[in-house]
Amino acid sequence: MTNEHKNYPALIGAIAGDTIGSIYEFNNTKRTDFELLQPSMNYTDDSLMTLAVADWLLNRDQDDDDAHLLTNTMRYWANKYPCPMGGYGSRFHRWLLSPSPKPYNSWGNGAAMRVSAVGYAADSIEQAMDLAKRSAEITHNHPEGIKGAQATAAAIFMARTGSSKEEIRDYVEQHFGYNLHRTCDEIRPNYHFDESCQGTVPEAMVAFFDSQDFESAMRLAVSLGGDSDTLACITGGIAAAFYNDIPQTIVDFVVNNLQTDLIEVVNRFCTRYGYKTLAKPTRHRGDRITPARITNLKPNEVFVFGSNLAGFHGGGAAHIAHAKFGAIWGQGVGMQGQSYAIPTMQGGVETIKPFVDQFIDYARQNPIYRFYVTRIGCGIAGFTDEEIAPLFREAVDVENVCLPTEWWELLDK
Repeated sequence: MTNEHKNYPALIGAIAGDTIGSIYEFNNTKRTDFELLQPSMNYTDDSLMTLAVADWLLNRDQDDDDAHLLTNTMRYWANKYPCPMGGYGSRFHRWLLSPSPKPYNSWGNGAAMRVSAVGYAADSIEQAMDLAKRSAEITHNHPEGIKGAQATAAAIFMARTGSSKEEIRDYVEQHFGYNLHRTCDEIRPNYHFDESCQGTVPEAMVAFFDSQDFESAMRLAVSLGGDSDTLACITGGIAAAFYNDIPQTIVDFVVNNLQTDLIEVVNRFCTRYGYKTLAKPTRHRGDRITPARITNLKPNEVFVFGSNLAGFHGGGAAHIAHAKFGAIWGQGVGMQGQSYAIPTMQGGVETIKPFVDQFIDYARQNPIYRFYVTRIGCGIAGFTDEEIAPLFREAVDVENVCLPTEWWELLDK
């Protein structure tokens, strides 16, 4: 074995794969020449649970009840991010909501997609196998579920500690019985959606074995079809460890989709285990402009609209909020669905300011959300941009609040 590979941000390989595969999970492509990074791509539950396992490893102690700690950690992150792109699997979602969660004998690929942190943290392959089993069996206690997690963790451990592809392939075949002497070209024509570990992990590994670098690994994994985000998540974890490199354009794209608290988990993990840390993304005002027209939102995005105290969302942006983004009829203030209501029709500008201040405080306290403030008060309510924009001066330094272009121009004066 050669010197250990650590010149890259651990976990980002798996998160990148999940992100790149996200838009193809239910709309497969069988091509490798797809556009690699697209605005509609985002992390899914695969990344959130990958980070949950990393957080568990950071906080566990030899005397801890691993099952209890990991259960609480996974439920914490799922509660904080309840609606990731694609949602959570139905059985796993029931487990998350259960007052007394128990393993449900799953052989699904969720055990393998969340395990990469184990491969990056373990001191030996034996420890990787043990921790992988512990990470899986709180939900996926079927032998195939545990096997998928262990095979993935072992491959990442071997990749990062200098094993060759041949050595990794031989070890996984001998210990887990997967057929890895295939190619992507042989798998691709007849492969379809398969949520099992045994129908996902070997294929994800073949994509890694066929690749020449991290990007080609991503393209090959997605091109197989099937459960694209999970396939590429598994492939990405192994490929990053083996190639000791993730292109910076991919890293930047992935990090710009992550909230601050998720980046902090990555960086605490990288610091603890000696990997390269991430720079916190710098969000310029150009990144914080509310689009003139909003027709859909990512799971963490919020549409901020002007309302009336009675919550009669019958016109303008309020109508859009009610029709598309979960605004509740009869609720005139605050967060509702993927929208936030600020009353603007109860009097003069001075009556709007307390509600704006309340909103800014809420945005500060909830950095997981990105708020798109529309030109509240400048439509039916009859105010001007010059009257409303100054109310949002305190939002200038709140990085998860986006404002209309007209307001930035006024606030810059």
